[in-house]
Amino acid sequence: MLNVCFVVVVVVVYLFIVLYCIVFTNTRFYCALVCDHLGASVFFLFFSLPQSSENAEVFTPEIPKGKDKDKHKYLFRFECPYAGQFRCSLTSLVFVMKGEGEVLYKTVSWDPHSLDGLGEMKPAGPLYDINCSDGSISGLHLPHCEIFSEEDMDCLAIAHLTDGNVAIMNPLKVTEAHVMIDIKDLSLFGLIKRMIFPPSPVTAQVLVFLRPITEGQRENILDVHLLPWNVPLSEVKDQHMENMHIKTTSKCLLTPGTEYRLCCQAETFTVQPETDVFELNFRPNYQPTFEVFVNVRNKEVKLSLMDNTERREVWSPRQILLTGQEVELPAHRRPTESEFVNKHRRHLIHRVSSVMEIADGLMAKNMITGEIYSEVYAIKTPQDRLRLLLDALDSGGDSVKAEFYRLLKENEPHLVNDLDSETR
Repeated sequence: MLNVCFVVVVVVVYLFIVLYCIVFTNTRFYCALVCDHLGASVFFLFFSLPQSSENAEVFTPEIPKGKDKDKHKYLFRFECPYAGQFRCSLTSLVFVMKGEGEVLYKTVSWDPHSLDGLGEMKPAGPLYDINCSDGSISGLHLPHCEIFSEEDMDCLAIAHLTDGNVAIMNPLKVTEAHVMIDIKDLSLFGLIKRMIFPPSPVTAQVLVFLRPITEGQRENILDVHLLPWNVPLSEVKDQHMENMHIKTTSKCLLTPGTEYRLCCQAETFTVQPETDVFELNFRPNYQPTFEVFVNVRNKEVKLSLMDNTERREVWSPRQILLTGQEVELPAHRRPTESEFVNKHRRHLIHRVSSVMEIADGLMAKNMITGEIYSEVYAIKTPQDRLRLLLDALDSGGDSVKAEFYRLLKENEPHLVNDLDSETR
């Protein structure tokens, strides 16, 4: 809002100058010259000032296969089609792009000694390794989990790590959800916080996972994680792929260094440990804070979280169902692959990035012609590529759309899961 007001003030000043030229100099040359400077100045001011992350275009990144030795460390890829702001649906990172280009990024481990010598600076978010060979990234918006008061508005900064050196960058702007910076060189970026005040509440999340049950097992086991809000859910799920993530409203306010108690309502149960301390955990390995053992005869439990010091509820009771892996719709209500493609056409056009990989798969099975493939390949932007490919699928029938769906699920499983959950 302040940025817009500043631009308005500049416009008003220039308009007074234009009126002066008209009244006192009576020359069109000066008016034209001033107007040219006005347009250029307003353009420069508007686009040089930090913009809000709220209007960023959302994308779901592609996850290339075999690009990372650690199977639990996904490398994300984003093919940017044009200049603008783009927010990753999995990490909430926002990239400010000067133009088209390929962005590769992933989370990496914080070196416990990387912030030595910086006083009370501590990690306040995941550490991101970001690369863009085209040099088209001009800024980043890193998600945070802080709840600011007047006294700690300046507590956040950004650590830029290169070749063992750490440079501290001050934010251009801090919003309720992101910390904004301009960048020139790419490598490792992570939020850090000056721990100069007593710990205050942060936005956090309670994540619940159900372990697979084995033959003869008498108890279901739930893993419960207490994590900062800016830890990507996708990272935790990928590290515990053998477990089922149970969707529930997870957001709450937790204070670092405070002891919490997980409460369970069921016929027979055990929670271990009884209490534990919440910490700002941004390490690469996210282990459960609590384990809950419940008799297999229980089809549901209720979980809640208490501040063990103040004896108050910080996460109200949630009903947790223990009755299966995924809730399937009845067959007559479950959308077919063709219906999925038709229903989500608009979202697919804007969010699918692996268009050529899908086109390669369709071409290999002779489901599209060489002419269609060449036309798709010749187009520059993923959106226009997919728009043409989907038009071609319409004439191929349900079997071709079913194969498109299979290839899409193989290349971009997170996107399919997101859209599937909307259908349910």
